[in-house]
Amino acid sequence: MNRRDSLTAIAALATSWGASSAFAQDYPSKQIRIISPYGAGGGNDTISRLLANRLGVLFNQRVIVENKPGGNTIIGNETVAKAAPDGHTLILNGNGFVTNPSFYAKIPFDPVKDFAPVAFVAFTQLVLVANPAVPANNVRELIALAKAKAGALNFGNTGQGGPEHLASVMFGQMAGAEVGTIPYKGAAPAITDLIGGQIQLMITAMAAVQPYIQNGQLKLIAMANNARSPQYPKVPTIAEALPGFDTSLWYGMMAPAGTPEPIVRKLNQAINQILAEKEVLDTFTARGLFPGKPEVVGTPELFGAFIQSEIASTTRIARAAGIKPE
Repeated sequence: MNRRDSLTAIAALATSWGASSAFAQDYPSKQIRIISPYGAGGGNDTISRLLANRLGVLFNQRVIVENKPGGNTIIGNETVAKAAPDGHTLILNGNGFVTNPSFYAKIPFDPVKDFAPVAFVAFTQLVLVANPAVPANNVRELIALAKAKAGALNFGNTGQGGPEHLASVMFGQMAGAEVGTIPYKGAAPAITDLIGGQIQLMITAMAAVQPYIQNGQLKLIAMANNARSPQYPKVPTIAEALPGFDTSLWYGMMAPAGTPEPIVRKLNQAINQILAEKEVLDTFTARGLFPGKPEVVGTPELFGAFIQSEIASTTRIARAAGIKPE
């Protein structure tokens, strides 16, 4: 390339960058919608609405949440993968997004190529809860009951291939007990059936079940990750009875691939600003949520690396369990 061509290329790049930056300054130019790929009332929906409210204030623009449950987040994600890459359609994803390749042979999008990671939002503890009628008050009693009544205990989960599904499969395998696992379209209908006694157990987000634990409609058996909760220090972890058991949920904002980088960074900065607000942190803490470490997941690039590592990890777990994409 000669000097003239080099200067032309540099000018074109500068013009392109200037246009993208100007576009970011004008963003958002219309209503933003955040897709929650689960039903209303669950943890994802709750966090989506909190972020929508705060982003609306920061951007002085209307931000709405649209629930698109089904297919273990596939329906909601297909909507976003096909949306205009202009930052006005976003999705709050989580574990289900990275487990799909291990369970479904045909997915109408590529979880890496068709999405732009925007911002990591939070982790949440998963908890093991039971209908109060279940005659077990700790993990060891639950395992004994499952072994004595093979097939009589069923876990609910928020969709085939989701984190709750994997957690319940892992529980049965590590306990050496036969337990069922029944998929639902989101946490809310599963919790309704758990309270009603149609299913007996669930490993799910604390945010989704805490009100029912507090009013006695559900019984808290154990924490599903490997650390006790500061809110419930007397409640043991599953790992205390089944060493090595450790699982949690995560939430992160994504956009369609091709969304201009300046817009992605503007959204990332806005979400990180929201996550630093005391009121938001207090709300998260009350719901068993906590932000990720900025040095690990704070930028779009770090969040993207996290997603790819989660896909690889989930694939290994599924293969070890003999689960094949169908």
